[in-house]
Amino acid sequence: MLVSKSFFQRIPFIRISSLFLIGILINHYLPIDSHWVGILLALLIFILIFLWHNSNRWGEKIQDSFIAICLVLSGIFYPHNSSNKHSPNFEKKDYFLAEVCQRPAEKANTYQSVLWIQGSLISKPEKVIAYFSKENFDTTLIAGDQVIILGKLQKIKNRGNPFEFDYKGMMHNKGIDYSVYLSPGTYKKTGIKINRLSYLAEQVREKLIMRLAATNIEKEERSVISALTLGYRAEFDPETLDYFVNTGTIHVLSVSGLHVALIFFILSFLFLGINKGKMGRIIYPSLMILFLWAYAFVTGFSPPVQRSTVMFTFFIIGNILRRPVNTFNSLSASALFLILLDPNVLFDLGFQLSYLAIFGIVLLQPSLESLVNFQNKILKWAWTLLTVSMSAQLITFPLSILYFNQFPNLFWLSNFFVIPGTTLLIWLTFGFFILSPVSTLSNFLAQVIQLVTNWMLLVLKWMSELPYAVTQGIVYTQLQTWVIYALISACVVFGLTKNKKWLFGGLLCFILLQADNLWTKFDLFNQQGIYIYNSKNTIIQLTNGRTNYVVFYGPQSISDQEMVMIQNVCIHLKLNEPQFLDLKTMNGFQTTDIKINGKTINFLNSNIHFSNKLEFNIQGSDLFQFKTHNSKLLHDKKINPTKIGVDSYSKRKQAFYIGFTTQFKEVVVLSLN
Repeated sequence: MLVSKSFFQRIPFIRISSLFLIGILINHYLPIDSHWVGILLALLIFILIFLWHNSNRWGEKIQDSFIAICLVLSGIFYPHNSSNKHSPNFEKKDYFLAEVCQRPAEKANTYQSVLWIQGSLISKPEKVIAYFSKENFDTTLIAGDQVIILGKLQKIKNRGNPFEFDYKGMMHNKGIDYSVYLSPGTYKKTGIKINRLSYLAEQVREKLIMRLAATNIEKEERSVISALTLGYRAEFDPETLDYFVNTGTIHVLSVSGLHVALIFFILSFLFLGINKGKMGRIIYPSLMILFLWAYAFVTGFSPPVQRSTVMFTFFIIGNILRRPVNTFNSLSASALFLILLDPNVLFDLGFQLSYLAIFGIVLLQPSLESLVNFQNKILKWAWTLLTVSMSAQLITFPLSILYFNQFPNLFWLSNFFVIPGTTLLIWLTFGFFILSPVSTLSNFLAQVIQLVTNWMLLVLKWMSELPYAVTQGIVYTQLQTWVIYALISACVVFGLTKNKKWLFGGLLCFILLQADNLWTKFDLFNQQGIYIYNSKNTIIQLTNGRTNYVVFYGPQSISDQEMVMIQNVCIHLKLNEPQFLDLKTMNGFQTTDIKINGKTINFLNSNIHFSNKLEFNIQGSDLFQFKTHNSKLLHDKKINPTKIGVDSYSKRKQAFYIGFTTQFKEVVVLSLN
């Protein structure tokens, strides 16, 4: 049986990591006073010390329970000491001493970099995103340069549009909460070079990228090579990125677990003859760890590579110690190690997908591969690759849909081309770097790299344009994602243990999932609301059930970016195709739920008038149904009920009237039902 007490005893880090992780999740979703948690944790530790020598059966059970509770409480308490910090308000410009963490990358209107700053307004050094004006930009800035800047730090914010990507949360998990814009004359190098290992690694990666740029490799292919081998994606074209997203191969562009695994197997092949004997047992793992961290150094010590290298380092150490079931144990131990270094890494999408994918491969791939036994080596290789892709996809697809709302139907086919292509390109690219002093050989390798990359992109483009290559518009809530993972876990454990309790648990999860789907659909079919977008034009989306109207008013037509915002709401709310109404030309438009008269819109129980500001008059039966995504409106008291009375027809039903105005670019969401 897979799931048993002896199983957990053989891999204790699964229990330790899981309980600690539960504590961090509790701390993340529930506001708990850390002082009471610390007191309770200290009390339980004291009781454990008192009961430590109690060897009877009940005493051992009590000890196990208390240890489990202590691990959960430690997870709750730990982030309070590592991630919470005071956030000052910066009301004006000030001088800061800064270190350039990476060479500024060129964007559409600015150059973007990350700075490590310190100054009188902040208690300790802070990481910020810096946007340099292209006017008179200093192109000599590189990682490690010390500069003096004069700027006003801005808190990183989301645009506030409904269901948008949480950019603010993503940057916070990376330790960045502020940005600064630097115009010409507001920054100057001091001439001092800061010597840090990470800066040196960034400089080495920059030199390798410059070597690629000096060849005849086309820009698109060069951007793919830089991303595949060195983790540099600053030059990546959005259209090229879509090829990888739509074919389910986006993972190869983030230098992480797959790439470190490929390097691991390449090194295993190269060092095959030295892993024998007593000295070989020491030299072989030492060289493996050394070269893995050398690769992490070459890629600029990017966080995904660091995580993956830590993971494989624990695997190698586990093999040295010859611990039973060391794969699961090493995987759990490496995850716990990274979480202890930074609890916020748990909420990083790359961390979640990397560990889930590897856990799925280790857990499921051997069982799937054993279902069919091929004698032919090519068929056996193809079947192995297919089972690896299926194992990783089965474990990661709920999380991918939660974040990206789509599923790549051809993932199983695309990996047959991308994984061998990526492996070949890693070999060729590092061969190019090694042989770059020999121009004849390096030029030949550059031509081969160009050819292989071009063919891989052509295949991905062809596959991404096939009918039904991608299923879009799939929406999972966080609750549904958790239930789906519970269902997958129950089915996997039942398949491995044949214990009917897990089958019943899986059926219960399936019933809960269907019930939640029915409730969500019922709620969406009865929805009524107003969505005001943060955009250049004035755009209002009015929803009544699945029927919806997009009213826009502005000097320009709706842009592609604004269309994406509108479609995002339609996907999440399961709306029909919206009816677009240009307020400048739709005077006199009328249906059963909307009427347009000049610059005035009557929609259900609301009245919206376009003037210098948007004027709202809302009537309804429940004041608490009023919602806004723009908390500033509430804090500034811009929304004030002007009349709240008792309905003359029914003394038990309250009616209300809200009148307020808002700027065009302030995001508001009103629930009218």
